[in-house]
Amino acid sequence: MSILPSASSSPLAGIVCSIASLGCPKNLVDSETAVGRLVALGAELVADADVVDLFIVNTCGFLRSARAEAEEYIEQALELKASGNIRFVIVSGCAVVSDGAELAEKYPDVDAWLSPYDEAKIGEIAVALLQKSVAESGAADESAALNVLTPDQVAAAKFYCNPTRQLTLDDSSRTLLTAPHVAYLKIADGCDRFCSYCSIPNIRGRYVSKPYETVLDEASRLADSGVRELVLIAQETTFWGSDLYGAPDLKRLLAALKEKNQFDWIRVLYTYPLFWDSELTSLFKMEESGTSILPYVDVPLQHCNDELLKKMNRKVDKAQIEDLIAKFRAEIPNVVLRTSLIVGFPGETDAMYQELVDFVEKHRFERAGVFEFSPEPGTPASKMDGQVPDEIKRRRYDRLYAKQERISRQFARTFIGKTIDVMLDSRGVSEGGSVMRNVCIGRTIADAPDVDPVVYVTGRDLELGVPTPCEVVDAQGVDLIAVPVDPDKLFVSKEERREAYERAEAREYREKGLTPPQKGKNKGKKGGRQGRRR
Repeated sequence: MSILPSASSSPLAGIVCSIASLGCPKNLVDSETAVGRLVALGAELVADADVVDLFIVNTCGFLRSARAEAEEYIEQALELKASGNIRFVIVSGCAVVSDGAELAEKYPDVDAWLSPYDEAKIGEIAVALLQKSVAESGAADESAALNVLTPDQVAAAKFYCNPTRQLTLDDSSRTLLTAPHVAYLKIADGCDRFCSYCSIPNIRGRYVSKPYETVLDEASRLADSGVRELVLIAQETTFWGSDLYGAPDLKRLLAALKEKNQFDWIRVLYTYPLFWDSELTSLFKMEESGTSILPYVDVPLQHCNDELLKKMNRKVDKAQIEDLIAKFRAEIPNVVLRTSLIVGFPGETDAMYQELVDFVEKHRFERAGVFEFSPEPGTPASKMDGQVPDEIKRRRYDRLYAKQERISRQFARTFIGKTIDVMLDSRGVSEGGSVMRNVCIGRTIADAPDVDPVVYVTGRDLELGVPTPCEVVDAQGVDLIAVPVDPDKLFVSKEERREAYERAEAREYREKGLTPPQKGKNKGKKGGRQGRRR
C-alpha cells in the first residue's frame, strides 16, 4: 500500500536520493525505513551523493562528538546544494530532537528537519518539496493530487517534531543498507532505564516493544529476502515485552525465532545486566544444524565500582555483575562477552579507576568498547560535582584501551590452528581500489558487524553470505587470517591442495574415532620417504 493517497503509485519516479546514516545500528534501521518509503514511491537510491535530487542526513545525537559529525555532513550537503549538485537536503534523527532549534537556526538552507517521531512523513515531505520546486519553476505539476502536506505547509513548517513523542516502530518498508545476508531487526525503541549520563530517554522517549507477531513477521520477510544472519537490537533487548505482556519476555521471542529455523545465525545486542535467568542463557548456544542463537553476549556494564554504579543509576552492583559474568561463563559454552565501559565519570577517583582496570584484567572480556565520559546537556551527570578533567579522562582511556587491546589480541591468537565458521561479508579491495576476487573479509561468531574484528580469508570460488568452515593460520592484531577447509576452495598449488585433501580426510577419521590411513608409503624401496611431504 502506498504511503500517500495518490493518483500514481510512483510520485517520486525519476528522483534520485542518497542517505548518510550516522550513529548506531538502531539509527541504521531508521535510515533503511526512510529510504524504503522513498523507494516505494518510485525514488532511486544511489550510494554516491555527489549529484542527487534528495540527500538525507540521519543524525545521531547521543554524544557531542556525534553531533559534531552530523554538522560536518550537513555542511558538506549544503555546499553541494549551493553548487547545484543536490536539490533538497533533509536532516533527520536524534540530533533533531536534542539540538534541532539550534541546528535549524544555524543551517537555514536545510529544506526539512524530521524527528524520529515523524519519520513516516518523509515520503509526503519529499513529494511536497518536489511540487514546490515544480511550482517555482513554472512547469506543469503532474502530481498536484499526490501530497498530504502542501508545498506551503512544508515551506512554513520545515521542522517536524511531534509533541506526542510517540514512535511508530513501523519498519515494514525497508531497503537494506547492509550486506544482503545480514540485517538488523529493531524489536523495541525508547528507554525506561534513565541512566544519569544518558540522553536517550529524553530523545527517543519511553520504552516501546514491537508486538511478538510483528517481530516474527518482519523476521520472515527478512529471511525470504536472503538474510542469513539476523541481529536483534533495541535500546535494551532484555526488557522486550515488558510494556506489552507485563514482564520482560525475550526468551519467548528467541525461542520462537529459533524454532522457525529461518537463519543460520541470530545475534542479540544491547542486553542489560538484569532479567537474565537460566532459561534465557540456555538459548545462547551453537547448534550442529539449523538456527543458532550465537553464544555472543553483549552486555554494557559501564563500570564496576558500587558508588559510581549508584550515581549512574544502573540498578545493579558489583556483586550482581560478577555473579552474572560467572553465570555466563558457566552456562553458555564458549561464550564471547562484549561490554562497554566509561572512564572519567564524575567523582571517579584514581582508586575507583584502578578497580575498573583490575576488573577488566580479572574477567578478560573478549570484546569491549572503552569511552570517555561525555557530559550531555539535560542529563543529571552533566551537573554532578567532581567532573574529571579532560586530560585525566584521556590518560585513563588510553591505559584501559591498551589493556583491553592486549586481551583481545591474546584471544585472537587462541584461534590459530582451529577450524571455525566464517560468515563471508565482502570481497577484499586492493590499495589501487580494485576488487580482489580471491580475498574475502568475514566474521566469526565472536564478531558483530562493524564493531568487532574481522577475518581475512584467501581462497577460490568463495561465496559471500555463507558460514564457511575455515582454518585459522595466523592473527594480525585482533584480526584473523584464514583459509577454507574445503581443498577445492584453496587458492594454492595442486600439490598443496592434495595435502589439504589428506588433512581433511584425516580430520574426518579422527572425528569418527578412527586412525587415519598412512599416505605415501614407499614399501620395498630403499631410502623411500614415508608419509606425506611437509
